[in-house]
Amino acid sequence: MDLEANLDMKIPRVTGKLREMTAAYQRDPTVIVERTYRAISQSDAAYAKLPLGTKSDFMVSIRFSAVLWCNTILTGEYPSDEDMEPFRKVGRRRVHQGVPLASLLRAYRLGSKELWTIYLEFGAEHPDVQNELLFELSPYLLDHFDEMARAIAVAYMEEQYEQSRWKEALRYELCNLVFDASSDVSEFNRVSETIGIDPTIGRVALAFNSNVLDTFPSRIEKELDRMLVVVARTAKVNAADLVRVMYRGRLIVWIPCIRGDSILASDRRMGELATQVIANVAEFKQVGVGMMGQGPSGWSCSVDEAIKAMDVGERMGAGDNVYRYSDIALNEGARRSDNVLRYLESLIERLSHEPDLLRTLECYLEQFQKRKQTAQVLGIHPNTLNYRLERIEEIAGGNLGDPAWLAKLYVAIGLRKGSL
Repeated sequence: MDLEANLDMKIPRVTGKLREMTAAYQRDPTVIVERTYRAISQSDAAYAKLPLGTKSDFMVSIRFSAVLWCNTILTGEYPSDEDMEPFRKVGRRRVHQGVPLASLLRAYRLGSKELWTIYLEFGAEHPDVQNELLFELSPYLLDHFDEMARAIAVAYMEEQYEQSRWKEALRYELCNLVFDASSDVSEFNRVSETIGIDPTIGRVALAFNSNVLDTFPSRIEKELDRMLVVVARTAKVNAADLVRVMYRGRLIVWIPCIRGDSILASDRRMGELATQVIANVAEFKQVGVGMMGQGPSGWSCSVDEAIKAMDVGERMGAGDNVYRYSDIALNEGARRSDNVLRYLESLIERLSHEPDLLRTLECYLEQFQKRKQTAQVLGIHPNTLNYRLERIEEIAGGNLGDPAWLAKLYVAIGLRKGSL
């Protein structure tokens, strides 16, 4: 604590019975510690739920604070910077123990109240100390604990800021590992665990098109953090469990899957989540949804899938704002094999010379093979539709009643539409 902050602070030096009482508590502050601990743990859930090891540290910090108070009013001197360092360390530790700053300050306020109650009880039993207690000690007690709260809050926020910068650096390193084809899985796991992310849980990448990049550069990070909180709230996870990065002009957010979920269940859940997020965040225009992946290669693959789904969806003019890779997975799988691609293209190659037949096939598939509905959409007589479908079977060499052949036509038509 700097001296300038204490020039106007009058520090009393207790006398008589108050001095005897304070000296006794300096030697053994057990009563103060137990009453303070009980008052705080009963009033704040953050402290009541602390693990055993942290509770022990909490008790030690109360003891230190009580002795520090006793020393101050016994000597009439404010604690030195060296005396204050262990106190500041308490604030730093609370950051890593997950205690919110509001709970930390509330605990200190409750502690000061409990200490003052102990002194008031002593004053009630000894009327001769009441004047010194009320007019000398009480004003300083308020100043003392106000300064202590300020010191511990500053230490807490400084540590929180450093922790935030440290975690951001590790998250940046994690993203580099994801997009590095030669990345080491063990290193990916180490960095993930260091920042509190379970690398054994699969994740799905969501790729967002957003107009947030049109804002001032100094505000982009703050806006992205705000939107990430909305995504986390919608997904019912902690924001710290999400990882985000700007990649190829899109905001990428990796969402943790539920352990044990199948890839089908995960895809359905992420599709619903993406729809909700688009509705809740006005800055998000479209979102691509990848498939579940694990490890650096799995995370990277999910990003590629999410971006691909968005690109294909926008190119085909689907009119939606949520594009799932699972909707184009068969088509994209076919594209990766030249032989399969040539085979599927050959299925409808001859039909392309008769536009009416090709359009009829597309509509027939879009209407889920319902002939009456297809005829109505095309505006033709049912007999005309039957004739055209027979011609399609004859030219393409297959049977529309064969599910396997029908599935090939679905993929072939999808590939053709995607290439236009």
